[in-house]
Amino acid sequence: MERKASSSGPVFPTGLVRILAVSCLISAGAVFSGCASVNGGSIHDGRVPEGDAAAENTDDAQDQVTPLVVGYDEYRDPLISINRAIFVFNDVAYRYLLIPAGTGYVNIVPDPARRGIRNIFHNIRAPIYAVNNLLQAKPRSTGKNLARFGINTTVGLLGLFDPAKNWFDIPREDTDFDETLAGFGVGYGVYLVLPFFGPSDVRNSLSTFVDYALHPVPHFTDQPLSTAIRGLDYFQEYAPDAEHYRDLHSKFEDPYIFYRNLYLQGKLRDEEY
Repeated sequence: MERKASSSGPVFPTGLVRILAVSCLISAGAVFSGCASVNGGSIHDGRVPEGDAAAENTDDAQDQVTPLVVGYDEYRDPLISINRAIFVFNDVAYRYLLIPAGTGYVNIVPDPARRGIRNIFHNIRAPIYAVNNLLQAKPRSTGKNLARFGINTTVGLLGLFDPAKNWFDIPREDTDFDETLAGFGVGYGVYLVLPFFGPSDVRNSLSTFVDYALHPVPHFTDQPLSTAIRGLDYFQEYAPDAEHYRDLHSKFEDPYIFYRNLYLQGKLRDEEY
């Protein structure tokens, strides 16, 4: 099965293209998968609840889906002051740079072209998936990802198309070093908000360096081309969700708490399932 990334992208040595690497918006699709309860957490709309809340208008609720997120009311957030400052900075960067750029990309580039670009970048990441599959003691998944890489690089014209899935029924099995560490029982540490990248944690932030080392692009291209390619990768994945950020941000009294709870819910879901 394909795995949706819930983690930040690699931390690049060059600051400029970090603007394009925003993973917090990629996880926005998970807001519609709220759970009824997780480890005693309560469901609410991103705000810390002050009491039991009930839906007063079921007709309105049917017309407009409200994202449900598990509330971690007593979560220890030791870096909350720094995180909130970076969150505000990111919000400005998203609104005035990333959202307009992402919206323009989606409106200008046809869907088949965007799909082809997305396929190419997934194909480039195949070695990351394969090595982490092996570290997770999943040789079958490793073989599938290596087979996909060989088929799509040749028959699929450097990954532009996905004959491995369409012709040979070999689905992509995404993973990363963060998931590998989680499998060995390494905790995620504390919640972090990274400049431009958004929600993250200590384990995820450190694991990105390993995934960066496994990525083929830095080994076959020089700077600044390598950083530009990596930035384009994250930008093209972020762009379709650009407008959702503005909509979600306006719905909640405290967006910082909402996005923090959304991220923590994703981490807990990945670790349990």
